[in-house]
Amino acid sequence: MTRILAAFLCIPVLLGAQAGKDEPRRISLTWRQFDVDLAGPARASGYLSAIGRRAALLGTETGSFEAWAWPLKLLYGFELKFKTPLYDQPIPGRDVVRSVAVSPAGVTIVYAHPAFTVRERLFAPLDEPALVAVLEVEAVRPIEIIAQFRPSLQYAWPGGAGGQYVFWDDAAKVFILSESQRQVNALFGSPSATWATNNPSHTLADQPSELHIAVGDLGPVAMPRPGEPAGRLTNVRAAGIPIVIAGGVMPRDSVRAVYRRVLDRMEDFYAERAAHAQGVLDSTLVLESPDTLLNLAVRWANLNLDEAMACNPDLGCGLVAGYGPAGPTGYRPGFGWYFGGDAAINSLAMSSVGLWPVARDGLAFFADYVGKTPPNVGKIPHEISHAAGRIRWFEDYPYAFYHGDTTPFWILALAEYWRASGDTATIRRLWPVIRAAYGWAKATDGDGDGLMDNARAGAGAIEVGDLQLGLQSDVYMSGVWVRALEVMPALADAMGDARTRDEARRLHARALGTLRDRLWLPEERRYAFALLEGGRLSPELTVWPATAMSFGLFDEERGQATAASLARAALLTDWGGRALASSSTLFDPLHYNNGTVWPFVTGWQSLGLYRYHNPTAGFAAMHSIALTSFLWGLGANPEVFSGSSFEPLDTAVPQQFFATSMLLTPLVRGLLGWEPDVPNTRVRFAPHWPATWDTLRVERLSVGSGRYTARFARTDSSLTVTLERTAGVGVDSLLFEPALPLGSNVTEVLVNNRRTAHGVRPTESDVHLECRLPLEPRMEIVVRHTRGWEVVLAPPAPARGARSSSLKLLSQRLAGDTLVLSMEGLGGQTYGLAVRTPRGVMRLQVVMPSGGDPVDGYVARAVRVIAPR
Repeated sequence: MTRILAAFLCIPVLLGAQAGKDEPRRISLTWRQFDVDLAGPARASGYLSAIGRRAALLGTETGSFEAWAWPLKLLYGFELKFKTPLYDQPIPGRDVVRSVAVSPAGVTIVYAHPAFTVRERLFAPLDEPALVAVLEVEAVRPIEIIAQFRPSLQYAWPGGAGGQYVFWDDAAKVFILSESQRQVNALFGSPSATWATNNPSHTLADQPSELHIAVGDLGPVAMPRPGEPAGRLTNVRAAGIPIVIAGGVMPRDSVRAVYRRVLDRMEDFYAERAAHAQGVLDSTLVLESPDTLLNLAVRWANLNLDEAMACNPDLGCGLVAGYGPAGPTGYRPGFGWYFGGDAAINSLAMSSVGLWPVARDGLAFFADYVGKTPPNVGKIPHEISHAAGRIRWFEDYPYAFYHGDTTPFWILALAEYWRASGDTATIRRLWPVIRAAYGWAKATDGDGDGLMDNARAGAGAIEVGDLQLGLQSDVYMSGVWVRALEVMPALADAMGDARTRDEARRLHARALGTLRDRLWLPEERRYAFALLEGGRLSPELTVWPATAMSFGLFDEERGQATAASLARAALLTDWGGRALASSSTLFDPLHYNNGTVWPFVTGWQSLGLYRYHNPTAGFAAMHSIALTSFLWGLGANPEVFSGSSFEPLDTAVPQQFFATSMLLTPLVRGLLGWEPDVPNTRVRFAPHWPATWDTLRVERLSVGSGRYTARFARTDSSLTVTLERTAGVGVDSLLFEPALPLGSNVTEVLVNNRRTAHGVRPTESDVHLECRLPLEPRMEIVVRHTRGWEVVLAPPAPARGARSSSLKLLSQRLAGDTLVLSMEGLGGQTYGLAVRTPRGVMRLQVVMPSGGDPVDGYVARAVRVIAPR
């Protein structure tokens, strides 16, 4: 899937009409190859994109695309056809597409036929409202390439324009797309064009517009007419035929200037795009683990999240939620407009891996659009359409402030960014909005219990479905609000606002008490989905308590009990977490909120499991997100999956950024346990690594300006961690709290060969070392301990379309010298299981009882393991 290459391809590019009959003017485009490049056969439904800050090509691996330049959909149905002397009719590119290659700076599609091979290279300049295709041709006879498209020139939903038309400018070799006022314009052209179709005046044709490029040796040649001899055999090569798309809400001359600039400086724009991508790779976290698929998915997640930044000339630059083709009649590019909640969620990952400028600017964007009129004064927008600058979005449409969870999430996201980066200046600049957002959120508590009321605030966990009935405060939004209250005093203190600090502390104590006590279900030994009207609780088993668990808001006993419920097969499938358990009467595996699998919620599920010491299930959940990185589009994570099989929903967005971010957030904060706190000059390091890993290397762990490389090695009785600062300035203290095997006893801790005092914190599932250490530029920490207990269970690896079948570990505990495992598996199935014990490795056969639940076929069983003597 990945090819590690270091070379460059030099592609001559024909940039204009021939200077002389035999001397076309050319430059060389250096097509960069990266060590994370992906390649595979072209798939009919495979997603493919080329994305810049101001424009995007969205389409399929078979070579059909739509082009956007914010806030406009310029055109759709952009694809290639090929005419050879061998056939009367052109050959559609989709019929001969063979393979695709995806790099961080662009994509390549290969079309192959016995008579020709054409490589189509596509990229989006980083900061221009334009898109580029570069064609390389090898053929045994002259060939004509037909680039076709259908004009759109329409604002993103729900904006609108009218009077569109298209015509061919033969002198400039471009199609001009415009409308009656000539304020919205686009160009589609190539200096290598030999002829093109034309359209009726002031209208759009029923058929696609076609641009024809005839290619012979080194340049255009005349094509033989049908029935004429094909001529002698020739070797036809034409490298680098450009096609440029440019557009925007600007006068026609301005669009021409963009088109000409991109054409004339194509090499520079591609080099800039490639350098930017390399800069992302060189500045973000790198994982080197035994799991090569996970390592690669992490690199692509960093690149993906950088693509979430979109710049709209009317609105500014902010974070969008995801991308996907709108289709011929659609004007919503997936979720390619600005979502405040998604931005906050995704910023947690950005803050974790070092994408701080993207996190900072993406969060600050929403401060400009905070609610200014009742009842939304201080409320952070849920969503902002790309067309918002052209319509009365905030006044005439109900979507801007639909969600209530967005506002507290924005507050806590800024706090997490601040804790990671130490950027107090941004907090100071945004403090008036932060304080207004806090004021709005606290006012939504109508009954004085400290929690936000959904009826006053807006949607939280659920947008549609019967789970909303009688809802007062759902556990998801409550957890987000309690965490926002937890971080608010530190923000206020840094701003010198003692009144807000003290009030937030009081509110936090009240809200945390309500969350912990009122939502607890003692008989089920887990947390409820929601408080309902009349003081009742919703008993539904959902994934949503995982959000509060991810922030460590529950005590250890109740948190670990709830973690066991999160690991059940009814919630945790082999490809991720269901929002609603399959045991519910409301469960529907295709319902958006009532049973589908979301990588987004799977990330919370994973982090919650890590927080409460089930790293086996936590890793399985996180790893399932990595599996989606190469499923639909190479390097992109789909939005939502069926709850019954490993298959994306037909309605899913193929490149959804909160699916991507939720690979990184539980990886850094859960598996690695890396949590910077720059304002308090410390970093917590509490890793829970998989039992299947004995070595690990991580580059560019970030805290403030400091970057660290960590190396891990372990045996059954020791752990060695080397932490070395490779750049910047670190913080003062390291809170070193690694997880050790259940039942083990720490005998010695050495830091740079010096014995060090330490503490130990046992939990029901493991043991945590506790050391507070000065953070030195280079540290080697050696922990020696007695052997303990570990379950060795590899994560599931389902085939596409498969149903759940893997063994699930819900919890583990010691009862004397016996390890007691709570497990679930398919009824009647026998599973192999390895367990590390104080006396060596045991390999077991776990036979599940017959029967099984009616949806998944899973049954529960307690497994008792006694170490051999």
